[in-house]
Amino acid sequence: MLYHHSIFDQSNDLQLRFNELLKMATTLKQCCMEGEQMLPGFTNLVGDCWTAFISLQPQLNDATEKNDAFQYPFIVSLLKNEEYKRWHCLTKGDELLSVLTAIGVAEQMKASFHITQAVQQLKAAEQIKEMTQNQLHQLRKRRFDTTLSDQMKQQQQLLRKRIDEATKTIEQAHHQLQQQIRKLDDVSISSLITSNKRKICRTKNAIIAVGTMGGKKIERLPLSDQFELVEQIREQKSLLLIAEMVGRFKKIIQKKQKIKEKQTMARQYISTGQEISRLLPSELSSFVLPPSKLDFLRRYGEQQTFIFDTKGKDRKGRGPIIICMDESSSMTSLKEQSKAFCIALLMIARQQKRDFAIIPFASAVGEVQRFKKGHATSKQLVDFSTRFLGGGTNFESPLRESLNILLTSGFNKADILFVTDGSSFLPTSFIDEFNEIKRKKQFECTAVVLTNLFNAVDLTLVGRFSDRILEVNELFEAENAFVL
Repeated sequence: MLYHHSIFDQSNDLQLRFNELLKMATTLKQCCMEGEQMLPGFTNLVGDCWTAFISLQPQLNDATEKNDAFQYPFIVSLLKNEEYKRWHCLTKGDELLSVLTAIGVAEQMKASFHITQAVQQLKAAEQIKEMTQNQLHQLRKRRFDTTLSDQMKQQQQLLRKRIDEATKTIEQAHHQLQQQIRKLDDVSISSLITSNKRKICRTKNAIIAVGTMGGKKIERLPLSDQFELVEQIREQKSLLLIAEMVGRFKKIIQKKQKIKEKQTMARQYISTGQEISRLLPSELSSFVLPPSKLDFLRRYGEQQTFIFDTKGKDRKGRGPIIICMDESSSMTSLKEQSKAFCIALLMIARQQKRDFAIIPFASAVGEVQRFKKGHATSKQLVDFSTRFLGGGTNFESPLRESLNILLTSGFNKADILFVTDGSSFLPTSFIDEFNEIKRKKQFECTAVVLTNLFNAVDLTLVGRFSDRILEVNELFEAENAFVL
């Protein structure tokens, strides 16, 4: 199954590229395979359709006869179609969008095939042909039995006749399907394109949203990874929802960071230093005025110029971020939101070049995810987004795991976020141990407690190991969790 016959005037490069895409994109391959079962040469049709959308200026081969390929009338009409011309402005040069468009058109054609009588006759004839061929094969195995020779000859003739009739029916069905494609008018072609545009745009946007969750620009994401995301998004509908929620959290983060930037320039905190961006206006005046310029330069060289000091407003702890995320059964309704919350925090860690760890927990701790300097691959984030533990709630296990990370790795002066909607027993001895290590390692623990009418969290217990508690109904309300 290859794209080997085109009606376009092109080099073999495009055909070779399409055949590479067939290996790369499972959906494209599946579409062509199913089409070939109904109509031999269907892959050439899809390939030419892709070429029409990917090429900057698609040109037909003058040597191609109208009857040389059944897709000829369709492609000619496609190139003249106004809807095609509008959509082509977006697809030209875009391999992914062109493949998605070609698949969409091909899927519509296959759907139209299924409702025709020709396909029903085709399937019935193929079944008869296969069954008859098997009977003929079995009969040939008995050719040395002389007592049945005359009878066998008659049977063989009858079976061959049935095979010929079935073959003729199959050929007629193929011809009818080819005619169906040839007769597609301008309105029908416009419908093939417009009916898929919204779905294609959603798929492309989903690939961009999911593919860039890890911070990598979509242009840097290999095409093979993008096609893999197409399959994953189709199988895991929640991925699109998570990606959209990450976008919402992104806006919250940007808003909080703007507020923080204004706060950190508060004038009541003044110290000495050399950072030009934080120099007091009076110092800038000293530099501009000739009488005081030399004095300013002397003090600047000695780091004695006055600057706004940010440490009065900055919270302590610029070290790694560790998030303990509750994945007990009661959190199921917030599964996508909690995943997006973690990914949003990961983005902060990457921006601030801080190590990041996610500790999912329920009755026990799940697979701990660690990201050096906040860097993650799309595959890591997709795998993380599609896993969920379920079960009961145990506070000690994730908190102890966070201590293990702090004590056995390079994580120092960390910020721990503990997110839960449930309650658990915690021994006093462990709380004392946790707080003692917290004092020594100089990290902070912020608890994000989700409350509603159906759950009850022991805030007193949470307060015994947390430096601050954010009580919210949903994670979108936990804006202050992003001030780290």
